[in-house]
Amino acid sequence: MRAKAVNGGNRKMLAILAVALLAASVALLLSTYRSEPLKEFLVAKRDLASGSQLTQADFEQVTLDLDADDVYLSRLAPEATLASAVRKGELLPVSAMGSTVARHALVLTPSQPLSTSIRVGSLVDVWFVARNSTANSASVPQRVATAVEVLAVVKPDANAAFGSEAVRLEVAVLPSDLAALMLASADGGFIGVVGNS
Repeated sequence: MRAKAVNGGNRKMLAILAVALLAASVALLLSTYRSEPLKEFLVAKRDLASGSQLTQADFEQVTLDLDADDVYLSRLAPEATLASAVRKGELLPVSAMGSTVARHALVLTPSQPLSTSIRVGSLVDVWFVARNSTANSASVPQRVATAVEVLAVVKPDANAAFGSEAVRLEVAVLPSDLAALMLASADGGFIGVVGNS
């Protein structure tokens, strides 16, 4: 008699486990078949600087399970322009669109190697040390621009026979910083570019 009572308890336990497993399977199936479809968003194919005129070729459409239509764009408006930089692989935020303040592009040749973290869209500070007119005097470093945006990083061409060996930076400069940067660039002194964080 005892064997029958134990055997009946096992059947009840198996039945409860089977019902629980069936309920979990149904819940899993219902969660995978959602009524809301996935949405497409624009993802940058490369680093894009502020002020860039955007085309569809700059982005790829990526399908995501993200409810953020009011935060990220799925289509470009005609003649769209970036107001702030977007990095490669980032979704295109609505807040990055718009016009930029009137800025000038200026090319600098830093006197030292650039940090690998400096790329298109980075904000940098530009320091300048004037050339000494006498051997006994020391020049004082001066910060000539703060938080200027890098528009392009031009690396030297290894195949060019007479090409420049220095990295050049194209930066977006406000009119108020333009004169100091042009004087620093023309002086031939030491120009240092460091990340602004």
